[in-house]
Amino acid sequence: MSASTSVKGSPGAVPGALAALYERRWLAWYFAQRQISRSYRNSFLGLFWMFLGPLLMIVLYTLVFSEIIGLRFQKDQSVTNFGLFLYCGLLPFLAFSDALNKGVISIRTNSTLVQKVVFPLEILPLTTASTALVNQIFGFGALLFLVAILEGGLRWTLLLLPVVFIPQLLFTLGLSFLAAVLGAYLPDLKESLQSLVRALFFVTPILWPASRVPEHLSWLVDFNPLAFLVDAYRDLILRGQIPDTGPLLWFSAFATGLCVVGFVLFVRVKGRFADLV
Repeated sequence: MSASTSVKGSPGAVPGALAALYERRWLAWYFAQRQISRSYRNSFLGLFWMFLGPLLMIVLYTLVFSEIIGLRFQKDQSVTNFGLFLYCGLLPFLAFSDALNKGVISIRTNSTLVQKVVFPLEILPLTTASTALVNQIFGFGALLFLVAILEGGLRWTLLLLPVVFIPQLLFTLGLSFLAAVLGAYLPDLKESLQSLVRALFFVTPILWPASRVPEHLSWLVDFNPLAFLVDAYRDLILRGQIPDTGPLLWFSAFATGLCVVGFVLFVRVKGRFADLV
C-alpha cells in the first residue's frame, strides 16, 4: 500500500495533504537536514563548506574575470566586479537547476518509501526544493561578505530580499512537484531535463547583462522567469536598486500559480506512484 492510496480521487485530497504535511513538518525538516549533511559527511570541515565553498568560488571568479581578464561592462557601470556579477546571477540558477534535476528523480530514488511506508509523499519534492534554496542562502552569505569588502559596504536594498526570495520559493516548489510527477511517469526525463537546463543557462543573463540583448531577441529575457530572478537579485545586492514592480508582480503571480498547480497535480496522481516505480 502506498502512502497516498487512501486519498486518491478524494474531494478533500488537497486539504488533507496540506494538513498531513503540516502535522509531520518535523519529518520534512529531518529529510532536508539529512540531505544537506549527506553532501558534507566525509569532509573535514563538514557543513562549514556550505559557506566556504561559495566564498572560494567567488574569489576565484573575481580573480580570474575581474583582475586577470579585466572584464567590465560599459553599459552597466554600477557593476564593476565581474566575479560578483557572475556569481550573483549564478546562485538562483544553481538553485533552480538543483531542484529540477533532483526533483525529477525524487520519486524513483525513494521507491522503497513510496511502495512500503505510509507518510506524506509531498515531503520528497519539498525536500529537494528546500535544500536547493538553503544552499543558495549560504551562497548569498558568502557573496554579501565579499561585496562588503570589495564594494566598501552593503546596500540598503538587501532588506527587500524576501520580496524576491519568497516568490522564488513558490516557483521552486512548483517546479519540484511538477518534475516529481513527470519523472515518475517518464523514467528517461532526467537526461532531457539536463540538456534543457544547459540550454537555459546560455539564454539567461548570467554571463552577460540583460541590457545587451538585441531588440529582436528581447523575448528571451521578457518571458524567462530565471532572467527576472537573476536581474532582481543583482538589483538588490549589487546595484542598490528596487526591481521593477510590473515584472515582480508578474513573477509572483506566475510562481504562486505554478506552486498551486504543481502541488494539486502531485496530490491527485501520487496514488499511482507505487505502480510506476
